[in-house]
This record gives sequence, C-alpha cells and structure tokens, in this order.
Amino acid sequence: MYKKKSKLPIIAAILALIVLVGITIGIEYLAGNLRAGEPETEAPTETELQAESGSETEASLHNIILYKTGAASIEFDSSWLVSDTETESVLEVEADTLVTMLVTPAEGKLLAEASVVDYDFNAVDTLLSTVTEGSDETRLSFVMPDRDVIINMDFTDAQPETDIQTEPETDAQTEAEPQSEAATEQGSPYGLTLHGVTADVITAYNGMFDDTAFLQAIGAALHVDSARSEYRTVTDVYISPEDTGLAAADKVYYYVYFNGDENWRVLSTYYMDEDSYVFTEIEPETETAAAETQAPSANQGGTSGQASANQGTSGTGTTSTTTTTTGGTAGSAGTTTTTTTSFDILSVSTVFLAYVGDQDAFYQAAFDYVLGQGLTGEITGTMSDYSIDPDAQTAEIRISLNTGGTITGTYDKGSNTYRFTGL
Repeated sequence: MYKKKSKLPIIAAILALIVLVGITIGIEYLAGNLRAGEPETEAPTETELQAESGSETEASLHNIILYKTGAASIEFDSSWLVSDTETESVLEVEADTLVTMLVTPAEGKLLAEASVVDYDFNAVDTLLSTVTEGSDETRLSFVMPDRDVIINMDFTDAQPETDIQTEPETDAQTEAEPQSEAATEQGSPYGLTLHGVTADVITAYNGMFDDTAFLQAIGAALHVDSARSEYRTVTDVYISPEDTGLAAADKVYYYVYFNGDENWRVLSTYYMDEDSYVFTEIEPETETAAAETQAPSANQGGTSGQASANQGTSGTGTTSTTTTTTGGTAGSAGTTTTTTTSFDILSVSTVFLAYVGDQDAFYQAAFDYVLGQGLTGEITGTMSDYSIDPDAQTAEIRISLNTGGTITGTYDKGSNTYRFTGL
C-alpha cells in the first residue's frame, strides 16, 4: 500500500527560519539607531591617560639610591627623603641641584672611595672634600643629573696611631687669630647661600669645586661680615652662566652676582695651581680729575701745612691725587707759598686692586711715598708689572714714572701695609 508523505514539517521549518532572520535584522536595526544617537568622542590622549591613572610625575625629579652601611653615618637634606628601609634610603632630587652629603665614618673606619653612577654605570662628576683639617668627616658633592643615580661608598680600617714624640708647641704656634662667628659657621660660611652650580661649573673646575671653600673665600675677600662693607647685605651668591670671554689653562673665570641683581657683580678668578680665589669688582667707567686747592694762611714765627687728597678710579685704573701746602715765616709774614703735586697711576690691574681690597688705601700710600721723596708737579705713573703670592700673602708691583724713575711696591696682606722703594 502506498502512503503519501506530509509536507507540514518542511513548511514549519521554513517559517521558523524566516522568523529567526527577522528577529536578527530587527535587533541590528535597533542597535544601529542607538549608536547613531550617541555623540562621537575622540580617543583619549597619552597625557589624559596618564592623568586618569595618576602616573603623571615631575619630569625633572629623579631618585638617588643610597645603600646603608654600619661603617658611617650619612647626613643630607631631609626634604629629599621619600622612603627609608633597613637596607637603603631613596631620595628624590630635582635635576641640576647641588647635592651635598656629610659622611662621618664610624670609629676605626675611613672613607676610601665614593662614586655616583646611573643605572647604565655612567659616572657622575663627584667632589670629595675634608670638612676640617685633621677630621675624618668628608663632604660628598655632585650636581644631580637628569636621571636616577646610585651612590656607592667603600670604607677601610683606620691605621692605629703610633706614638710620635714632638716638640711642645709654643704660645706663638698655638695662638690663632680669632675668626668671626659668621666665617666659622659650619655648612654656611658668612650665612651665604650659593646658587647656579651646574654640571658645567663642576667640569670647568676639573672636579675641584668646593662650594663651602668658595663661599668662605668670597665672604672673606668682600668683608661680608663688616658693618662698613658695601657687601654686608649679601645673603645669596649666584654663579652666572654668562661667558666672561676669558680663558687660561690654569685659571677658571666666572661672573658672580649678589641677591639676584645681575648688575651687582664681581669677576671670580680661581687659580688652580694655588687653589685660591681672587675677586675683581666690576664697576662702570667714571671720570677722574685732579683737584687743586689753595688754603693761604700766615703763621708768624713758624710754619704750617695743610693737605687734601682726592682719589678716584676709572675702568682703566687711573687715579689722581692733589695736595697743596701753604705756609709763612716770621721774615715773610703774610706771604703764601703754594706747591701742588698731582699723581696719576695708569693701567692699575683690577685683579691687584681686588686682592688688596681697599684701593683708596693703595693710592694714598703710593702718593704719600711720592710726596715724601720731594717730587712736585704733575707726575704720571704706569703700573708695568705685578705679581701675587697667595702662600706668602703678599703682592708686588712696579710703577714706571714719566719722570724716569721706577717705584717698587710690596703689599703685605697679613698686616695690610705697603712698602715702597726706588726713589
């Protein structure tokens, strides 16, 4: 018997497929409408992503990894410390900052070596200096580079002291000149703060730059602690990046200005062989003139004298001094005799003037010598040569006169006195 197959299952499957395709198309259509109604947004920038994640940091701040040791105590600016563990301290310092640390070895230990390197083991210029003579304390200084660094220190055992018999010191040997409180204040000579020490400065000094020694030298040379000094108000010292235009194999030249005023400055000259500084005042050119005065007077039965002096300096180191003497005698009552002597010194070295400190005292001493030798009229001298001996604390000069003579002068910084010969 033949049975006819039913078509209902096929029709039902086709209808189900049509319904499924319709539902899928409807869902895609609705989703597209929803997306079309939303505003378009731009992709976030790298800066915005960093801000959202809180990962944005100051680009100029870098870390110093300082490993702890039982062989010494290490002091530094506490504001740099960001973390501290039993094994290491992590400091955060801005690039180009002068980093200074005081290393005090434990008893029986000595600092043999200290180095500062980055994570690629590139060395950073470092200066080690003794705080005080005979002390084991060492000052470690370097300019913070624009990258993270690690400080390594090596210590050795101190050699035991041996008994050495020495002659007893005399009172003259042990007695030392008192220093001002400002000059001996540890860590900040004369209360001065130094700015502008960069990697270029350290390099120019061949790693020999010592910030404390520099401030000590400039404070002493300019008499910062003296109430009569024009530099008594100085609190901040700046090393200028301006090129001086001067160069020498054994000298380092930098302009230094004070309290943020770039027009108030001196020229710093560092003598590398002598490890000493000379500071030269930078002044605008001024006109000078010889002043002549007459003061007639009569003194029966004796003589009288009157002298006046007027010193000035220019950019070329010219000075002029004039004196007038007047007098009368019993045999010539009422008669006045006037003798005028002017003395100009040309080409005076500004380095020499900075070393002696008081240029007026120099001019007056030279004039007094000329006057004491009986010279009169208009006399002109030219400084033909000078030399400074930092160890002996003396300076010598030669002044050639238009009259044909030559004056040799010696300045003693210890006693602040001059001695002239030659006439």
